[in-house]
Amino acid sequence: MTDWRAWHASYDDASTSLARRLLVVRHRVSEVLASRAPSTSLRIASLCAGDGRDLLPGLAEIDAVTVQAVLIEQDAALAEAARASAEHLGLEGVSVIIGDAGSTTTLASALPVDLLLLCGIFGNVSEFDIATTVAATPVMLRPGGTVIWTRGSSEPDLRPVIRRWFQDAGLTEVAFDSEPNGFGVGVATLGVGAPRSPRLPARLFTFIR
Repeated sequence: MTDWRAWHASYDDASTSLARRLLVVRHRVSEVLASRAPSTSLRIASLCAGDGRDLLPGLAEIDAVTVQAVLIEQDAALAEAARASAEHLGLEGVSVIIGDAGSTTTLASALPVDLLLLCGIFGNVSEFDIATTVAATPVMLRPGGTVIWTRGSSEPDLRPVIRRWFQDAGLTEVAFDSEPNGFGVGVATLGVGAPRSPRLPARLFTFIR
């Protein structure tokens, strides 16, 4: 089993692909937040959120948007770190759920959202589960909503396939940042008139690491 707390320590080493990926994800999150009109509300869900470092710093930089963010993390220590970070940053609209983000029962009450983070997931689940999660994304988003996802280049490099799956699901790719032998960060939006599946599957994914 992967020690996820030790895995998160790689974020603190600037020479790692994971640390560089974090900077890109934060930048893309900030872009989404900055695009919202003042005094609007924003619903966010981050699945397998870890200690929240992908999302929370960006939320702390905005003050004209009302945010309701739900972070779902199964590791209790990481979840508590996310909760403490949100409190330290004064983010009253953030809640942290300790639970299985792959089960739609865990996250159903938080949906649909304007911003969905699927970071650190697709490299740890089966190809079938990636396809299932991508296909379910339109149900998890509000019309006009955005998904930010990550997947590394480890073989088989599924990044081109995943990008196509999002397009097939009715989303439009906004950006894709990558390293040839490192991270991939994708951003896609759901059009207002895009078709949506009527319901979520019972399970999106199960970690295999």
